[in-house]
Amino acid sequence: MLQICREKQVQLSRQYQQQTLAHAIILQGIAGAGKDALAKWLIDLLICQQPLSSSDSADDGSISRACEQCKACLLRKSNSYPDHLLLTSENKTLGVDDVRRGNAFLEKTAHLGRLKTILIPQAQTMTIAAANALLKTLEEPSANSYIVLITDDIECLLPTIISRCAIYAIRPMVGEALLAQLTTSLHGNSQIANGSSINGKINANAFVNLSQLPELTDEDVFQAFQAFNQCFLDYLNHGQSEATLLNQLVDNKHGLRWLEKITCNLVRQYYLFNSSDNDPEQPTQIVNQKISVQVLNQIYQAIISSNKLIKSYTQANRQFVAEQLLMTINDIVRPST
Repeated sequence: MLQICREKQVQLSRQYQQQTLAHAIILQGIAGAGKDALAKWLIDLLICQQPLSSSDSADDGSISRACEQCKACLLRKSNSYPDHLLLTSENKTLGVDDVRRGNAFLEKTAHLGRLKTILIPQAQTMTIAAANALLKTLEEPSANSYIVLITDDIECLLPTIISRCAIYAIRPMVGEALLAQLTTSLHGNSQIANGSSINGKINANAFVNLSQLPELTDEDVFQAFQAFNQCFLDYLNHGQSEATLLNQLVDNKHGLRWLEKITCNLVRQYYLFNSSDNDPEQPTQIVNQKISVQVLNQIYQAIISSNKLIKSYTQANRQFVAEQLLMTINDIVRPST
């Protein structure tokens, strides 16, 4: 996974060697892009007491790395290094008390190394109060300290936090994988559902884009998406699987994105398969008679609104938002008479 991030490694290594590395760093990109691996490499490098440097003739510069043999590296491997803090929470959000714990950690003198480090793996889950507490530390950083934040969605962070950090966007090279999946979508799914249901198989794989990297690279995530896809289609067509769908929207971080993707694909497929009216072999419909493209567009707008609400308010009740969204979708598909 670090192969994807070699350019960023060279850049950060140069700053490390020149002692110009930013006090606070944000690593941002879609899930599975390599942010976690890059953060681990950087934290290990900062902790190491005898860092090494390697170069590759194909690269424009050298890459520093931890020696993995000094006392600090050995303690880091055993998760007992005293001057590093992994800042996580048992809750779905990172609260102000969690951030204050991190601030107090940085205020203390390092026990073993010359500096202290904090890693925040899900920075987008910070509440407003937590973000403001972190902001004070970013504005007045303690000496010899580094904070690394990882986020799948930088839009969820306060602009004041973003402005005080060095930002590194990780964009994975997945062109071949995307092309292969798209080819499968177009040529491997020739059977169209009958007029009474939506074709889940086509919808599951069609119109692949970069945001779907987790499904392309992780078999477990792909299988979970397949199950979610079927639940949503069951709900649209027959009003079934509501409880399962609700649980997925609340507990699965991909849930709302999947809902948006599936609905968007259904709209696209409607126009794709209705574009050749003169072809007698071209299917004229892939959705239930009751689910028109106008209805699908209404559903899509409802999903977008719910997604914006979740992103705009970190402390928004996800359970409530998901319940309201499903009720809205049900009312759109099956309006009361």
